[in-house]
Amino acid sequence: MKKKIYLFILLPAFINLFFIILYFSGIKSAQQLIAPTVPWLSSDSWRELGMLEQLQNIYLLAILIIFIKMVITRTLLLEKIFFSLASAFILFLFLEEIDYGLHFYELITGEYSGIEVRNWHNEKTGSKQNVRYLKKIADIMMVIWFVILPLCKFKIRHDFISVLIPSPWFIATFITAIMMSNLAHFLEDNSFGMIAGVQGNLAGNVSEFREASNYYLYLLYVMQLFKTQGGGKK
Repeated sequence: MKKKIYLFILLPAFINLFFIILYFSGIKSAQQLIAPTVPWLSSDSWRELGMLEQLQNIYLLAILIIFIKMVITRTLLLEKIFFSLASAFILFLFLEEIDYGLHFYELITGEYSGIEVRNWHNEKTGSKQNVRYLKKIADIMMVIWFVILPLCKFKIRHDFISVLIPSPWFIATFITAIMMSNLAHFLEDNSFGMIAGVQGNLAGNVSEFREASNYYLYLLYVMQLFKTQGGGKK
């Protein structure tokens, strides 16, 4: 019980609070750790180089490694196919998050490439970026997957399906993520991100805190899958 409270509630809350405090502390050097100013790069790239974004990348890499390991170790063909597809999706998501390495290349070379749209999720469909539509879909899916389904977990008898359903503890992590996101938005809306009259580099993008929470949630879920053997045996 204590371990679950730590993993599902205390740890994600502490990590989020730590980064939120750094960004909204009013201390320039602390805020720069979260989203640094790099004069020779596009301002859209600055937040990609901070601690918050790198934490997201670490989560995604950890998820990818676990999925690949499951592809190798699982014996059922259906599981291998499922985890192969999952690995491909996470790899795509990771590459999208790092803009396919472009901003790291610019940082190292000291030259701005001039490329404005660097990934698919920032391209526009109609008048809005694809990421706007994806976030709405993701929010709906997360409510279904991490809130509704866990409530039904103990009523499902089919072994394979039961293995895929998250533990009810994920509801607590989901609620924690929402609370931390609301806190970040509250501080941003009340100008706590402004220092000496200048907005921080996450202005208009404080949803990055929620995104980091989401990836932590996904990592916990993948760890659940990894610890659960095929056929519903633990």
